[in-house]
Amino acid sequence: ILGVRRADRSVLVPPKEYDPDTGQSLDEMVEVESIGVVRSWSWVGAPRRQQPIDHPFAYALIQLDGADTAFIHVVDDVVEGDMESGMRVKVRWAEETTGSMLDFVFVPA
Repeated sequence: ILGVRRADRSVLVPPKEYDPDTGQSLDEMVEVESIGVVRSWSWVGAPRRQQPIDHPFAYALIQLDGADTAFIHVVDDVVEGDMESGMRVKVRWAEETTGSMLDFVFVPA
């Protein structure tokens, strides 16, 4: 998983072409870990048809190790009572990838 280094040396994940705070062009890609921490989360007990998973899951703000920012993604293979801010999660890759954010989900580490 890649992030991008900002002028202040922090790492933004997912990477963007421009710094969202300064507008400065960004191009120094940085590899980050595929494990991180849940900063906040929301449970989806009855997913709708357009959601990425067809069974209960959590949307979570996840900060990967090596990154200075968090991003929203899916946590799967967890029950609501086990979800908590501060829990460690890791990437589970899809069997076939297409280059989209749904090539992976997070699961408890």
